[in-house]
Amino acid sequence: MRLAIHCLAMTLAVGLVCGCARLSPSPDALRRRQQAFERAELAFRPCVFSGEQFPKVAFDDPARVEELIGPYTLNARFFDANLQEVTKAETPGRYGAIVEIRPKAGPVSKRFFTLFRAPGGVNWRRARIPVAAEFPTGLGFDPAAARERSRAVGEFFARALRHSLDHSSDAAVLLAGLSDTPPGTPDTERNGPWAADARWWHELKRHTGDLVPLKYLVHLPPGAAADPSKRWPTILFLHGAGERGDNLKLVEVHGPPKLVKTRPDFPFIVLSPQCPAGAWWSLPALEDLLNEAIAKYPVDPDRIYLTGLSMGGFGSWALAIQCPERFAAVAPICGGGDPLDVERIKDLPVWVFHGAKDTAVPLELSQAMVEALRKVGGRVRFTVYPEAGHDSWTAAYANDELYAWLLQQRRGQPQEPKSQEGR
Repeated sequence: MRLAIHCLAMTLAVGLVCGCARLSPSPDALRRRQQAFERAELAFRPCVFSGEQFPKVAFDDPARVEELIGPYTLNARFFDANLQEVTKAETPGRYGAIVEIRPKAGPVSKRFFTLFRAPGGVNWRRARIPVAAEFPTGLGFDPAAARERSRAVGEFFARALRHSLDHSSDAAVLLAGLSDTPPGTPDTERNGPWAADARWWHELKRHTGDLVPLKYLVHLPPGAAADPSKRWPTILFLHGAGERGDNLKLVEVHGPPKLVKTRPDFPFIVLSPQCPAGAWWSLPALEDLLNEAIAKYPVDPDRIYLTGLSMGGFGSWALAIQCPERFAAVAPICGGGDPLDVERIKDLPVWVFHGAKDTAVPLELSQAMVEALRKVGGRVRFTVYPEAGHDSWTAAYANDELYAWLLQQRRGQPQEPKSQEGR
């Protein structure tokens, strides 16, 4: 009898311990669960619709989501193109949906969707979409076959488009961008649907209080505190994809924020924002950061220099083209941009760096930007490291000539002689 009672007690104790383990999962288990929840597909069906009623939103696998976060409810708020909250889609065009995911216990999370109301339905049986497509050579057929079979290619893209209208918010982004773009607008990335959508959402999130500013590191020169009236040259540094997240220590592994740890006398203010995990550089967010930094720190607005590596090199090209009037010079490293829009930065001094053996971001992307700038009379220098792969930034940021060159540049200064520009 005593043995039976002892065994029962042990069983209850083990059960309680196991129960506690289930109620209090380890930090690693919690992190894995959160990551799985973030990957869970939530969507409107369809994303492109007709009529005044908004479509419904749901998880593709609601049982799995409930397993991850427990019982939950979904609440969707809708906004029109003018950022006004609405309950019906009274006019065709762009709409945005902010979906709150409310677990019975735990924090509320939000997801954001672009929707598009079409004026009417499409008769897909009659739809014909002629397409002149250039397929990648790696697919294993002669590209001429696609040109000779344009009907079949068009039918495929028509089916893909119809499926996308029902299942992908990207289709709503594309149609909203096409609907909002005036005729004759240049076909550049800056004017494209994705850029327009990012700007629109930035303002909507500001309007609803959902805007999360970028975190950033700041280095101030030693003399900045001694004379508050003095304005200092400032570097805005954009890191690469590997440093994204919510740990600012990651931002210090490359470039100027790493350099200042061993050179406290570095004569620049250095602003080093961190891009959130899984995201790309947001140009509106970077502009907000600059506005905040100019108001908060002794930044000389005529000596703001922009640089970045890899993903940050792409971001540097894009931000310079978006607002060239804000910068005195730009130094993109192993990045790329839109050669069709370089006219906007032809008066901005640019020094480009790339590794000849870069397999992650091909050298040709920097070459295309440099050649386009030279064609419009741009102020561009180009340094290629013959033996460098993707890491061309170590050599570039170790080059004291780069910082001396930056300090020679002021916003709006006259064009330098060509003999000093090209290299």
